[in-house]
Amino acid sequence: MNWFRHLSIRWRITIGSVVVGAVLLSIATYAFRFQMEQVQIASDKKLLYDASTPYLTEIAAHPAQIDPPAGEQHVAVVNPADIVIVSNLPDKLSGRLSSLTTLGDGSHFITESHSNYLVIVRTVPTPAGDWHVVATRDQRLTAIVIANVTKVLSIGALFLLLGFGLASWLLTTAALRPVARMRQRAETLRASGSSEPLPVGPARDELAALAITLNDFIDSVRATAAREKQMVSDASHELRTPIALLKVQLELAHLSEGNAKALRADLELAEESVDRLSRLATNLLTLSALDAAHETPATSGQTLIAEFVAASDRARLFALDKAVNIEFEVDDETDGRNYSISATHFAQVIDNLISNALRAVPELGEVRARLQQDPTGLYLSVEDSGPGMPEEFIGIAFDRFTRPDAQRGGDGGSGLGLAIVSAIVSQSKGAVHLANRPQGGFTVTVTIPPTHTKGPQRHRPSP
Repeated sequence: MNWFRHLSIRWRITIGSVVVGAVLLSIATYAFRFQMEQVQIASDKKLLYDASTPYLTEIAAHPAQIDPPAGEQHVAVVNPADIVIVSNLPDKLSGRLSSLTTLGDGSHFITESHSNYLVIVRTVPTPAGDWHVVATRDQRLTAIVIANVTKVLSIGALFLLLGFGLASWLLTTAALRPVARMRQRAETLRASGSSEPLPVGPARDELAALAITLNDFIDSVRATAAREKQMVSDASHELRTPIALLKVQLELAHLSEGNAKALRADLELAEESVDRLSRLATNLLTLSALDAAHETPATSGQTLIAEFVAASDRARLFALDKAVNIEFEVDDETDGRNYSISATHFAQVIDNLISNALRAVPELGEVRARLQQDPTGLYLSVEDSGPGMPEEFIGIAFDRFTRPDAQRGGDGGSGLGLAIVSAIVSQSKGAVHLANRPQGGFTVTVTIPPTHTKGPQRHRPSP
């Protein structure tokens, strides 16, 4: 059947329809022929019974005066002494008359000299013994009638099958015409570079659903391509500066070959530039992996609490070179809820928010992180006593490679920290809220719903 798979949809549907039609028409033809044959046999039996009935009356009334059969009636009467009183049976059956009377009352089919006969035997009991009336009919005429009916049915079925195949071809062609138009439209849009969607027909049928799905897929591909293009553009821009700086620092190091102290200082600066490039590359890979991911594992609340506790130790290591007070508060009660975020990603969220806060706070500042749970979800908040964030920047804070001005540490990061946080939380069906505190400082609140939560998410107001 490999050849069948290589045929077009139009041919496959037409051939399949013709095969199914042929099977159904064959069954219908056979059933109709069988019914016609049964009707014809029933009619022959009735004729034979009608032809033999008058002889039953004559035998009962006056057996000595039985009239011979007339016309095309083939009837024989045999008395109790097996003497044939009257008979006009065909020659082929006349010699078998004595054996026919032993067949018993009823109808019988016999074959004699390659000819088929329908035989009716009827017994008439009398005081002198049993009389037998035998009526026969040659089945050749019935066979001819059935053969003619079969021929007519076969020719009719053939024409019906041809019409069915033609109708299937035309209907399939008409059904696939919108697909051809959609393909032509897609080729036109591709050739012209247009961003218009594929046309969706007025009928809400399978083709309209296909067009909607393809449009969604095209939009997704275009959005992905746009994100990749934007990322490449932004990454090229962001990488240009540290690479150029690294080149200058290495050139300075060459000029300082005779001065060990200056050479060491230049190499340390070059190492810082390499670290910055490494962090940038790592963040870009993280964002790329988040964009490509489609499923997130379910993690228990207890595991996330343990990760939050571990993050407190890392935060204090981050703040070794800065006099900052760091506080971690956690609600360690859990009722077995799970969340659509991995422990690794949750750790990235905490570390990014803590590092942002540490860059923002001044000496002797404060950073406070809290983790809470309730039936609506998991809530992580990070507060700092820094200068806050410009209100006009909050709306674009999650865009990649965007950084606030110097008042909130805009000279330290790559502009990808909050973008990574937003990507992770969005993948977990959660939300991130940024807000300046009325009393000064800044707050980031992350909300992650449990895996069983459905419908719109509720966000706990920031403290």
